[in-house]
Amino acid sequence: MTADEDSRVISLEVEVSGTPEQVWEAIATGPGISAWLQPTTVDQRVRGTFAFDTGSGRNDSGKVTAWEPPRSFATGEVRWRAEGALAATLATEWRVEALSGGTCVVRMVMSGFGTGAVWDREIEQLTEGMRKALESLRLYCAGRTSTRGTPARIATSDDTREIE
Repeated sequence: MTADEDSRVISLEVEVSGTPEQVWEAIATGPGISAWLQPTTVDQRVRGTFAFDTGSGRNDSGKVTAWEPPRSFATGEVRWRAEGALAATLATEWRVEALSGGTCVVRMVMSGFGTGAVWDREIEQLTEGMRKALESLRLYCAGRTSTRGTPARIATSDDTREIE
């Protein structure tokens, strides 16, 4: 990857409570993702459909590109449009790594963004939104109860998306 490509990637991680299997349920299944992020459906297999409701009247979907329980889950072919820019096709990979003491590290890498100032702003906003989302995941895994009652907001250049 070139230095320019590196800057077009969002890479974040969070330490959460739980076994890899429990964390997998939270990050790779529709009910799990829906509990801490937004309403989501996952056809749990490679080439299955992945769809989520952003709460802004738009539903985004793509394909499951990796399904390796309880370690790796990835989606691709998600069309994302930044205001005033051409749509890009995003891919997101989630990895779970067990740590000692009943915790795991969850790593999220999102790529496929467009170029230019509009996309630079979109990446900044998505990065902040995903930081908040990963904090919701951490809280959800700590208590295994829905965190959707205290929404985080993902502000993007074309609207403000609420993670309920």
